[in-house]
Amino acid sequence: MGARCSPAVWLVTLLIVSLLVPALQESFRFTRPHYNVTIPENSVGKTYVTPEEKMGVFRLDEDVEVRFKIVSGDRDKFFKAEERLVGDFWFLLIRTKTGNVDVLNRERKDRYFLDVRATATKRDGKKMTYLEANATLSVCVLDTNDLNPLFYPTEYVETVAEDLPLHSSVIRVAAEDADLGRNGEIYYSFQENTEQFAVHPTTGVISLTRPLRYSEREVHELTVLAQDRGTVLKGGGKPSTAKLKIFVKQVNLHSPELYVHHLPDIVENSNADIYAIVKVMDRDDGVHGEIKSLEIVDGDPDGHFRIRKAKGNGGLKGSEYNVEVLKLLDRETAPQGYNLTLRAVDRGIPPRQTYMSIPVHLADLNDNAPVFDRMIYEVDVPETAPVNSPIIRLKVSDADQGRNAQVFLEIVGGNEGGEFHINADTGMLYTAVCLDAESKAFYTLTVSAIDQGNAGTRKQSSAKVKIQVIDTNDNDPLFDSAELQVWVDENQAAGTSVTKVTARDKDSGENAYISYSIANLNPVPFEIDHFSGIIKTTQVLDYESMRRRYVLHIRASDWGAPYRRQTEMKLTIKLRDVNDNRPQFEKIECVGHLPRYTPIGTEILTLSALDFDAGNIISYRTVSGNEDGCFNLDSATGILSVTCDLSDLMVSEREVNVTATDGTHFADVNKVKLKLIAAKKDSDMFSSSNSVSFECKDTGVARRLTEAMDSVKKSNVAHNDSEVFAMMPSRYGDNVHTPEFINFPHEIQVNESAPIRSTLAKIRARDRDLGYNGNLIFGITSGDNDSVFRIEPETGELKVIGYLDRERETEYYLNITVYDQGRPQKTQSRLLPVMILDVNDNAPKFERPLASFRVTENALNGTAIFRLNATDPDVGENANVAYSLVTDTPHFRVDPITGVLYVTAPLDREKEEVYELKIRASDRASDPKDIEALHSEAIVRVFIDDVNDNAPSFSLQSYSVKVREDTPIGSVVAILDATDPDLGQGGDIRYSILGESEVDSPFTVDRLTGTVRTVKLLDYEERQVHSLTVRARDRGTP
Repeated sequence: MGARCSPAVWLVTLLIVSLLVPALQESFRFTRPHYNVTIPENSVGKTYVTPEEKMGVFRLDEDVEVRFKIVSGDRDKFFKAEERLVGDFWFLLIRTKTGNVDVLNRERKDRYFLDVRATATKRDGKKMTYLEANATLSVCVLDTNDLNPLFYPTEYVETVAEDLPLHSSVIRVAAEDADLGRNGEIYYSFQENTEQFAVHPTTGVISLTRPLRYSEREVHELTVLAQDRGTVLKGGGKPSTAKLKIFVKQVNLHSPELYVHHLPDIVENSNADIYAIVKVMDRDDGVHGEIKSLEIVDGDPDGHFRIRKAKGNGGLKGSEYNVEVLKLLDRETAPQGYNLTLRAVDRGIPPRQTYMSIPVHLADLNDNAPVFDRMIYEVDVPETAPVNSPIIRLKVSDADQGRNAQVFLEIVGGNEGGEFHINADTGMLYTAVCLDAESKAFYTLTVSAIDQGNAGTRKQSSAKVKIQVIDTNDNDPLFDSAELQVWVDENQAAGTSVTKVTARDKDSGENAYISYSIANLNPVPFEIDHFSGIIKTTQVLDYESMRRRYVLHIRASDWGAPYRRQTEMKLTIKLRDVNDNRPQFEKIECVGHLPRYTPIGTEILTLSALDFDAGNIISYRTVSGNEDGCFNLDSATGILSVTCDLSDLMVSEREVNVTATDGTHFADVNKVKLKLIAAKKDSDMFSSSNSVSFECKDTGVARRLTEAMDSVKKSNVAHNDSEVFAMMPSRYGDNVHTPEFINFPHEIQVNESAPIRSTLAKIRARDRDLGYNGNLIFGITSGDNDSVFRIEPETGELKVIGYLDRERETEYYLNITVYDQGRPQKTQSRLLPVMILDVNDNAPKFERPLASFRVTENALNGTAIFRLNATDPDVGENANVAYSLVTDTPHFRVDPITGVLYVTAPLDREKEEVYELKIRASDRASDPKDIEALHSEAIVRVFIDDVNDNAPSFSLQSYSVKVREDTPIGSVVAILDATDPDLGQGGDIRYSILGESEVDSPFTVDRLTGTVRTVKLLDYEERQVHSLTVRARDRGTP
């Protein structure tokens, strides 16, 4: 059936020309100014067009003749105008001419615009009346199915990747048919049945309906048919064909796969060339399966490794490569080893690559000697430091690992006398004996650090420890002589030097500075220069009136602190008498009566003189008044006697001046007045002592001398006794008493978290001696194997000097010793238990901090998956572990006591394939000050294994499709999409039609892809609706 022409759009203005009578002209005209007519193409001659309505003019009169003529628009002379009178109407007829070699061809020209003129002629006698009217005809050439569809080109070639997604367009074929309507509508189909591809019946788009496999088929050759709908409906006609070649391009589907064979760990600095063998596989075929390269892309910035292809390997599928050591490796510069990132690239287009990390573990070689934090240590130690006093901790590190990094310390030089020892493990240097700065004030120890590597590989280093022994005033000053006796003359001026004493002190510094003093309790007439030791008199000494012997206690004191050490010596100073006194007469100014008849030789008067100097011999002599020698003065006794006859004397009085001398000094002249009397000679009177009488003035010298002598005697005796009593011992007394502890603690408990330098207790002791004999120092003599304690020697404060760890040592038994500073030294020791209390300083530790387990998704509630185990090295509640699930999930729970992980809710792998659970192990810290208990966490990945618990489901419950009844066989009418979230065969779906066999059904469904196609021609008149029930079924079990 030809296609209809659309009405012409007229843009024609009709001009009616009236040649004659205007009234007639006005009535003569076409029924319309333009007409639409149709005529099939290829019409034979005398085929009339078909108007939409009658064409022509009305008859004016019976004698009017009307003729129609095509005046323009028919250049090809296809048409002819005819007239036919029917009743009162002249019909315009248009037909094709005969004898024309050409025919109407719609495909060439589908519309003609013909200008037709109607001429009316009327004869009235000789008079002719002409009327004209014009109209335009739009001749639409109707299509006939005279053409077959034509492909251009007739051969198609396309290349598609084998991983092209289903239902993707591959290529579009196109055929053209110049016919109109159904005659020009083209249906595409395949000449042969195929499930691999589908062609859209109207667009010619060829799409993929089954996955491509290059390995199964490299080229698909198809024949595409193109047929217009006219022939389909009416039958007949021959479809056009086009050849289609679809080349399947191999795609690089798979990335390379790396398999690593690790060799034993590399020992650093070794010559091991190959660390690992890497086999690279690629499941692709051809060039896509070839390995282009394997290289290190990260983790080796300094180029210590390289990748080399194994010998005899061509680099094809299954290539082997060696990871080789290019440079010597040093574990200390890379203590965590290396984490090499390898990248394998295939030769596919585009290339695929795979990354893999290879950890490189370096086995430690004992190639590093221990290193002291200082090469030279300098430390001061007081010489009073008790035995086993900590001096300094030597810090040593070793960059090696394991036993190679375990360091043993020992003193290898400078300790010939065994004065020191070192804790080989802690590095604490101790005193081993009592030091003496006077014997040796400086030590240079050589301490060696030796690691504990295998024999033959051990390395050592050494450091110097310079120890200055600090003098602590432990020596008394010593005099050159403990006793000394000197003589001094009396009457020396005050400030006269008597002697010089010297004391020496073996100590050093101010402890060796000495000052002198006189320690006598009673005053003495001497003084001592505090610095020089020179002893001087403080007054003039008098042998006669003062003590003749002085015993001085000279004290030498050093300048030490906190106590001075003092020593005394005995200095005896004896006073030497000097003749410094004149003799003195006991009686002077004597006046006597002497009878003249006194016989010669009569001793009339004894003139005695006394000398305060000791041992002096006095002699007497007359000075004057005895020129005639009438008297005699005995030079030894001082007896004055008569040596002449007094009666002969002419004078009545004589005055004799007498003096006394000790040989140096003379006494004052003693005047003796003699009155001569003329008495009768009477023998009785003569013999009487009363015959001569003298009166003298007593000088009191005898009394004074007696008193002085008595005083001196008493003073010497008394002072000697008192000095003996007051004299101090040379060292302030002996060291009598042993030190005693006061309120010594029975036990000390300390938290292991006690900070460094914290004081645990103050040990108290006393000593009833004085001075240095009672000065106490404290020390720890044993029990501190970890070098974590120190007792301050002077204060007795017990302090922490190292980190305590109850998990290392739970208790210490310290031997506390107190020493005095006396000679000989006395000590007392007590054992002090120190209990280390646990502090919650250790978090529980999981045996497996990262674990993974599998459970099927149909596991019942209460199913135990596994049991976690965490331990805590603390004690008590601090070590009591409670488990909890940090991750918020209703599907699992963990038993707080046993650590067993249970399933608590239905699992569904399709909703959650992997659960990453964070499980916490917390201790139950008992310290109320703890803000929270310590804890650690483990990551547990629970993989849910698939169970075929899901039936396939369609994306739509029902599909509604409209299909033309003339749709070609093999056309895709619907694509059913069903999904199954299960894995493996449980998610592999097969489609089938239920209810009627596919043999009888005009449709079929692809069992793999769900593509529904027609397999028979449809007939609307026979059946308008087809209901199909398609089943999607997985291949799982059950």
